[in-house]
Amino acid sequence: MSIPQHTTGWSEALVRDLPEGIVTIDRDGRILFINDSAGRISGWSSADALGRSISDVFPLSTGNGKLLEQLSFSSVSLPPVNILTRSGKEITVTIRTTELKLPGNAVPETVLLIRDITAEDAVFRLRSYFLANISHEFRTPLSALKASVELLLEGLEGFKLDETLELVKSIHFSVTALQTLIDNLLESVSIEAGRFRIRRQATDLKRLLTESAMLMKPLLERRNQNLVVTIPEDLPKVRVDPMRITEVLTNLISNASKYGPIDQPIEVALAMGESNWIKVSVSDRGPGITSEDRANIFHRFVRATENDKAQYGIGLGLSVVKSIIESHGGTVGVDDRLGGGSVFWFTIPVEEP
Repeated sequence: MSIPQHTTGWSEALVRDLPEGIVTIDRDGRILFINDSAGRISGWSSADALGRSISDVFPLSTGNGKLLEQLSFSSVSLPPVNILTRSGKEITVTIRTTELKLPGNAVPETVLLIRDITAEDAVFRLRSYFLANISHEFRTPLSALKASVELLLEGLEGFKLDETLELVKSIHFSVTALQTLIDNLLESVSIEAGRFRIRRQATDLKRLLTESAMLMKPLLERRNQNLVVTIPEDLPKVRVDPMRITEVLTNLISNASKYGPIDQPIEVALAMGESNWIKVSVSDRGPGITSEDRANIFHRFVRATENDKAQYGIGLGLSVVKSIIESHGGTVGVDDRLGGGSVFWFTIPVEEP
């Protein structure tokens, strides 16, 4: 059986339809050929790109010189570079060059294999950001926990009752911070894997709020913040997953405490809305949320832009809040607080009679 020969048309179709961008240039950097994928990456059509300099069709980001200056006319891979598409969008690409030797005495051409790795680069940066922040989030409470336990072990007999109590409070605070962080991590993984489930039962929201306040007490005491609670007397029960809604409340109170000023109260209000909905709002007196942040604040790994660089977080809490509330059929949002600060709120349906 004979092996069929590759025709010129078949080869051209293969090169044209490859997912990687392929561009050939002469020694002056002029484009001699550009396939469809390279056109999609750059935003230039073949008709417009042919004859132009590679530096014009694939311009490097501002201040990084010209692409032609970085190219080698022998086989080599460049480190990832940022270029601007024809529409001005910045993307990250990898470029591999190789010399194409033509028959006879024709002047060799250089082939560029171009891959758009913008999405891969974003994932890599996100992973690096996550690892850097998660290590800090664990290290801070663990260091405080270790220090408090060591002090207790070394001088328990000599401590006065109030000194011992302060160390125990510090331990409680650190354990609470770790528990919240781990809960958010586990919930986020569960949501992403599609294993997230809620177990509804008739629940008193006032009881859940009391339990959440107790969990957050160490954080509130450390920052000298009072929790001001407003609850109507005739508030009906709701059919919710008590553990999940407690998690929502602790996340919102924790955020309000971290980003609100020391010595200032945090307000929690429960109110009946229209059509048998209960609205729960948590208000702080912090710097507020910018309009740019507001659109994405409930997404994973997104944190509000804050002036206080000492504030840290991995950006999971609010995404977990959103998933839990939407699983209950409710909605979440954030508004400006009159007088400064933010009001994070969520709604949940009232238990049917």
